[in-house]
Parts: sequence; structure tokens; C-alpha cells
Amino acid sequence: MDFVQCPRGLQPGMIEPREAAVACAVRSGLVLLVILFAVGTSGCGKSPEEQKAAAAEHKAQTTGRLVVKSNHANTTVEATRLPTGSETSPASVNGVTDGALEHTLSGLPPGKYSVMARSDGWPELKQETNVSAGQTTEVAVNFKSGSLRLNSDPTGATVRLGANTLGQTPLVIPQLPLGECKLTLAYPSWPAVTFQTTITENVEATATVRLPHGKLTVQTTPPGATVLLGGRAVGQTPLTLERVSAGTRKLTLQAKDFPALELSVTVEDRGEVKISPALGSAFPVLDPEALLRAVWVPDDPNRLAPPLEGLNGPFQSQNGIVKNLNRKRVYEVWLRKQYCFTGAVKAYDPASGQIEFAEQKGELCRYRVLAKLTPAARSNRELSALLTKGATFALYGRLTAVEEPRWPSKMITFEISSVEPLR
Repeated sequence: MDFVQCPRGLQPGMIEPREAAVACAVRSGLVLLVILFAVGTSGCGKSPEEQKAAAAEHKAQTTGRLVVKSNHANTTVEATRLPTGSETSPASVNGVTDGALEHTLSGLPPGKYSVMARSDGWPELKQETNVSAGQTTEVAVNFKSGSLRLNSDPTGATVRLGANTLGQTPLVIPQLPLGECKLTLAYPSWPAVTFQTTITENVEATATVRLPHGKLTVQTTPPGATVLLGGRAVGQTPLTLERVSAGTRKLTLQAKDFPALELSVTVEDRGEVKISPALGSAFPVLDPEALLRAVWVPDDPNRLAPPLEGLNGPFQSQNGIVKNLNRKRVYEVWLRKQYCFTGAVKAYDPASGQIEFAEQKGELCRYRVLAKLTPAARSNRELSALLTKGATFALYGRLTAVEEPRWPSKMITFEISSVEPLR
């Protein structure tokens, strides 16, 4: 049998048990309806968007906003709440003023804040302000500055303040920090130059910075070589460069049929340098004694050997004499290549253009060098006047023959053709 709690005020026996149960159920249902109605009207029926908006409204009413306005772009702002009493300082809030020169820090707990503003190359600015719940506080950050009208010699130098690029000269810089100011000027492929000046508030200073440079003239023999300065082609010879950065500069000269010639020149500020290199000097130096050591075949020096069997065609000797030289190796490694050579003149024949240099005594044998000028070089009267006996003459040309002597001569002959002078 179920036990039923009677309504308050009814005594057992006053009503039937079943009637008492019905009365209790009715009264309990009414209470439940009241509870459900109260819960439904308390917010459980709101959409997520409505609940989010209510939370944002609550936060806006209990926190404040800080708007920092700066007169300088790209300012980093840091706001730190100052603790009161036994409070510990919370984490600071950071922001950056972009091109709009303004940044808003939202959701700040009420209280007093220390605001720090920084910009690269400028002194830090610091001030305090109060943030109130439900309100917006504005702070103005003004970096005191002066201006500079800057030029350079040569113009077109890139100007930097710290890591910031300000532009190219001629340049007006409207805002610079007060006091000693260091700027860096860099011209393409030139070393950077540091310029220091004093900036006064609301005053425009003027300056022209000279990037140290001088003048360079390059003439080559023959002309028409491409000049590379710092790896960049700047023209063909004959060439005059009015502005070359001071210091030691590396030049590369390039011309058809010549190996690249690399040179170093030292340019002084306000100075002028003239060079006249011969492109042929880039060819390897002909060293007859070293060549002979590399191809020498030991033999009886008192006996002339007949031509080696099967040695014909390009390897064959012009005069048919094969004694101590490995002619195949001579042909494959040395002949038909360009060399430069310097020696003492023994005789010169203007009619044929042939120069005979003084004989040399090496550890293996005696040798001499014969050289034949090109028709253009032979027609140069000034050159002919220099080819006197005993004069030192430098040339470049193609090695065309290395010949062993007929009896009784014991002198190896080197022949160089298409010879041009090295000046």
C-alpha cells in the first residue's frame, strides 16, 4: 500500500486517502510549472548570438578601452596596469600603430596604467593614465622631432635610420629624433657611409654628404674590352668612369680571343687613376726550360736520332729531326696555344718582321726563341725603333713550333707567330 503525505491542515480521517493523494498531486504540479516558467525566462531560451552579445556587453561595462595616438608611424605601444596595495601587476598589453598612427587596446581592467611608446631610432616615451570601466581613454604620444634636407655626392644614395629605409637622396626627412642622429648612406655597390648630425626641435637642417670617390680611366691594347667593376659591366675601353668609390677596386676585362684579365686598382678620394693594360698579358707565360723538362727524352747527346717510326702528320718535326723531344706531347699540350713572353732582343729583321731573342742555357740544353710580328705590328715605326739589340721586349702570340737542331748545332728553337707587343 502506498503512503501519501496529506496536505498541510488536513487531519487523518477528515478525507478519504484517495482524495488526499489527488490533492497532493495537483499541488505538486502547480509548483513544477512555476519552476519551469522561471527557468525559461532566466536566459536558457536565448540564442548563442544573443548570449555572446550579452557577454560582450557585460565585458564592455566592466572593462575600459585605451586609444593610443602617435605622431610617428610604426610605434610599438605597451600598457601595463599598476598594482594597488597587495595586488600583483598583471601581464602588459602590446600593440603597434600602423599607417593610421593609432591603436586601440580593449578589455583593460579598470585602474592606473603605465603607457610605454617605442619607435626604432627614437628615445622611449612613457606616461601614466587612468582607465575606467565602460569608458574610452585617449593618450597622445608625440615624439619631438626636427627635419633634415639631405643630399649626397653622388646623388641617389639610399638613406637609412637604424633598420628603416627613409628614401634616396636628394631627400627631405620631415621627422628625426632630437639630438645626435646617425644616418647611413649607401650607393649601389659602394661601401656604406655613416653621417652624424644634430637635430633641433622644429628646425630643418641641411647637409650634403660626400661618398668618397675618384675618377678611373681604362685603356686597353687592343681596345674594345668590356670592363666589369664589382661583377657589373660598366662599358667598353677606352672608358672613363667619373665616379668610382674610393678604395681598392677589382676590375675584370673581357674581350674576344683573350682570356679574362683581372686587375686591382686603388682609387683615392678626389683622385684620378689611369691604367693601360695589355689584354695579352692574361695569356700564360711561355717558360721554355719548364716545357723542355716536361717533354725531354734522354738520349746520347752526340748522336742524332732518326725520325721515330709512325710519327707523322701534326706530330712530325718541321726539319725532320727527332732526338730528345716527345713530339706528340709537345703537340697535344703546348702547340697552337697563345702565350706571352719577355726576352732580350738579339736581332730584328724589319723586312720579315722576325725577332730573334738571345740564346739561353738550360739544364738540359741551349734554346732560343724566334717571334714573327703581325703585319699591323710590323708597320708600326715606333715599335721597330724599340727592337734594338739588347732591348727587352714583351709580346704575346701563338706557339707554332719547337724544333730540334741539325748537326752541328745543339740549340732547341721555339717559334712564335702572330706576335703583338705587350706594352
